[in-house]
Formats: sequence, structure tokens, C-alpha cells
Amino acid sequence: MSGIEQLKEIIPDVIAGFVRYADFSMIPEISPLKNKNTLLPILKRMKEGGANGCLFYLYDEDMAQFLNTVNAEIKDFPIMIVVRSAEIGKTTTLLQNLEFKPLVIFLDYAIADQRDNEIVNKYLHTLAKYTEHFGLFSIEPIGTVSFFITQNPLINIYLIPFNMLGFGVQNRSLLEMIVNSSENVYLTMNPLAQGRIKPRQAFDYITTHKIHGSMVEIANVDINLEAIKFAKYFFETHDFLQIALEFEDHAEVCENCGIGMYRYFPPSGGSGFYCPQCQATRNLPK
Repeated sequence: MSGIEQLKEIIPDVIAGFVRYADFSMIPEISPLKNKNTLLPILKRMKEGGANGCLFYLYDEDMAQFLNTVNAEIKDFPIMIVVRSAEIGKTTTLLQNLEFKPLVIFLDYAIADQRDNEIVNKYLHTLAKYTEHFGLFSIEPIGTVSFFITQNPLINIYLIPFNMLGFGVQNRSLLEMIVNSSENVYLTMNPLAQGRIKPRQAFDYITTHKIHGSMVEIANVDINLEAIKFAKYFFETHDFLQIALEFEDHAEVCENCGIGMYRYFPPSGGSGFYCPQCQATRNLPK
């Protein structure tokens, strides 16, 4: 088995995470990232729904401690991180505070998209003791991926925008050609084009190309779970009936009205059902 094939065996393909903002202060207050007490139950539910890893920026000490909690409370759930181009001493301090070794450390686009091999190798050398695998997060993937494919054999994992609309990409056809003609591990970080594409169509398109996996951006839980369901189906199961049964492992009928109840996932955690007619609810254990 080649090194790339071995990577594909260990790198998650259905990933829960959030990398839209490199600066924590720019994240909207309504985002779950701003409330770690809310974020942890959401992450647990996404794992239950089929996610098999997570990916976040290592923003600060609070994020480091949160990831330590994730590592302790959610078993068999690889954690990957993105490090910023801030002063490298701060980055190493945060990494030292982690109680686990991240599966992959991605260098963020402010580093990657400079296409400076010397800078990238400096980071790889400095951070080598904190992980066994490095990747690049690029928002200009056509030039960046093309450059590092030929210039740096140590980089085999790329986190890039890749979606049916070509949203966030200068030339969708050219990016498709680069991805399909090179043997690397490619992960897409914006599969739904910020809500412009339905999950089924999004992952149907993505998996016709040599994309190994996708990150589902944490936001609305119902939308997240729907996206994870289709991602798991297209990347792994390829049996929609089976995955639908796994995903909806409970079915409820309202005792008052005799009609089917809808599933809901409250911010406090757990899940339940409610009747759209009489508004009766039935909670499931957390």
C-alpha cells in the first residue's frame, strides 16, 4: 500500500468543524463556536450522525482547552487543527498545551498561499514533534496545489474549496483537472457553497472527483445532520436506505393526533420529537 493510500485509511472523510474565520473575533456571536457549552453537545450529535473526525483553528488557549475536552469526552474521534501565521512561538505554546497529538496540522492560507517553500518547511521543521502529518489549507488552490505538488513532497494533504458551483474557486474545471490528475488527499471545506447547494447534489458532485472527504461546517444542527447523512452515504455507504435507517433510528407518532412527529435537536443537547399539529413534544435521553 502506498503512502497516499495509507493516509486515506486514517484521514477522516466526514468531518465536523469550522474554518470560515481565521480570526476568532470575526466569528458572529450567534455561532456555536462562541459558546463552548453549546458546541460540545453539537459535536457529539454530529459524531452520532456519522461524522468521523473534527477540524478547527487552534485560535487561543480557550480553544486548546476545548479540544482537550473533546479528546477526553468523544472517543475514536480524530482531531485535526489549523494553525495561523501568527508568531510561531505562540503557536508552539498552544500546541504544548494540548493533551493529545493532532492527527493533522494544517498551515493556514496566509502561510500556504504565499507559495514559499522555505517558509512552509520552517513551519514543518518547528512543528514536527506535535504531529505526524501536515497539510495545507488554501483558498487559492489552483496555484497553491500546483506549486506544492512539484516543490514539496512532504505535503500530501490539502484542505481546499471544492463544490459544484465553483464557489470560492477561480476556475472550477481547472481545479477539477488538478485534483483528478494528482495523487493526494483532498478535503473540501465548503461543499455546500455556503448554503447555495442542497447536500445530496453537493456530495453527488464531489464524489465523482478524487476528493477524499469533506468538512461540514458547524451551524444549524438539523442542516448539519442532513449534510453528514449525505456525505456518509456518498463517501462511504453507497446504500441510501441503510444510511437513512441508521440516521433515523427512532420514529414517533403523536399520541394526541396520530400523525408523525418531527425530529428536533435543542441547544441544551439530546434530541426529541414534536408534533407539528398540537406541538406536543417527546424527549429522548441525552
